Amino acid sequence: MIGAAAFIGFFAVAFLAFAVFVDPRKLWWQFRAPHFEHPEAHEPSTASFTVRRVVMVVLAIYLGWQAVGLLRLAGVFETRPDHAEILDRLESAVGVIETDKNDGRYKVSGREGSWGDFINPLLEGPGDDPYASLVSESGDVERYEVDGICLTVTATPLPGQSETAHAVGTLMYSVKTDVVDSPCT
Repeated sequence: MIGAAAFIGFFAVAFLAFAVFVDPRKLWWQFRAPHFEHPEAHEPSTASFTVRRVVMVVLAIYLGWQAVGLLRLAGVFETRPDHAEILDRLESAVGVIETDKNDGRYKVSGREGSWGDFINPLLEGPGDDPYASLVSESGDVERYEVDGICLTVTATPLPGQSETAHAVGTLMYSVKTDVVDSPCT
C-alpha cells in the first residue's frame, strides 16, 4: 500500500511541478503551432492556459490527498499513546466504575453484560484510543487486556434485589477492579 501511495504521490508532485514551472504557452508554440499555417489564429487564449494550470494544481492536490489517505490506511501516521499513558487512562477508568470510589454500587440497565462497554469509552483520549479486549470470563470475573495491561473486573450482584430486577436486567453490582501492568495469564 505504501508503494501505491508513493506512485500516486509521484504523480501529484509531477502535476504540481508541471503546473508551476512549465509555461503552457511555450509548450503550445513548440509542439502544436508548427501544425498550423497561421498559428497566431489558433493560439488558445490566456484564460485557457490559466484554466489548464488551475486544473493541474487541483489534480495535484487531489492525488496528494489520496496518497496521504493510503499512507493513513497503511498506519504510517498512527498516533498511539505510549504505554504509561494507557496505564494512566486505564487506572482513571477503573476509578469511575469501581464501587469503593463512588456510591458503593453500580447499575447495569437492560442487560447483564460485559464491562468492556463501560471501560472502552472511558479510555478515549487524544490519538488512537486503546481498546479493552475481553480475554476470559468466569462467573462474576472478567479479564481484559489493554496494550499488555491486564484488568480484572469482579462484579458481584448486590444481595436483596427483587426478582423483577433479575428479570428486567437492572441489577445493582458491587464492582472491584485490579490493574496489573503485565499481560493476562
